[in-house]
Amino acid sequence: MDMTLQLSRTVKGQEEIFNHGHSLRPRHRHILFSVGNGTTFGELRSKLPNCAELEAMVTDLLQNGFLQALRSFTPAPAAAQSTAGVAADFEPARAYVLDYMAALVGTQSPGYRKMREARDLGEFRAVLPMCHKIIAAVASPHQAAEMEAEVARLLRT
Repeated sequence: MDMTLQLSRTVKGQEEIFNHGHSLRPRHRHILFSVGNGTTFGELRSKLPNCAELEAMVTDLLQNGFLQALRSFTPAPAAAQSTAGVAADFEPARAYVLDYMAALVGTQSPGYRKMREARDLGEFRAVLPMCHKIIAAVASPHQAAEMEAEVARLLRT
C-alpha cells in the first residue's frame, strides 16, 4: 500500500467510534480509532509498528466503508479552462464543496443545504465559511483547510 495514501474515517467509521457501534473486531476498531482525518498510511504504520496485518485490515476497513482514501484532484487541462475568469469556475467549485460535504458530513447539514441553494459567486463566498466550520467540527480542521485550498485553486484566487 502506498505510504503517502491519506486516509479518513467515513460517516460510518465515525458512527462506529463515537456511537459505540461495536460491529468491528477490536483490532479493526483500534486501527479505525488511530486514523485521524488526513492520516497517511505511513503515519498509521509508525503509530502501529507491531501490527503485522495492518495493510490487510486497512483494506478491509476501506472495502467495508469505515475508511476512505482522500481524493487527489488533478488540475483541469488548460484547454478546458474558460477564459471568462472566476465566474466560469463558480459551478465546479460549488459542485466540489457539495461533493466534499456530502462525503464528510452528509446532505442534511445546514451548510450543505445553503451551499446547494447558492446561485452566484457572492452567495457561494458567503456560505463557504459556514461549510469550513462544519467540516472542521465534524471531520477535521485539516480537511476543512484542504477544502478551502481546493476551492481557491478552482476559483484561481
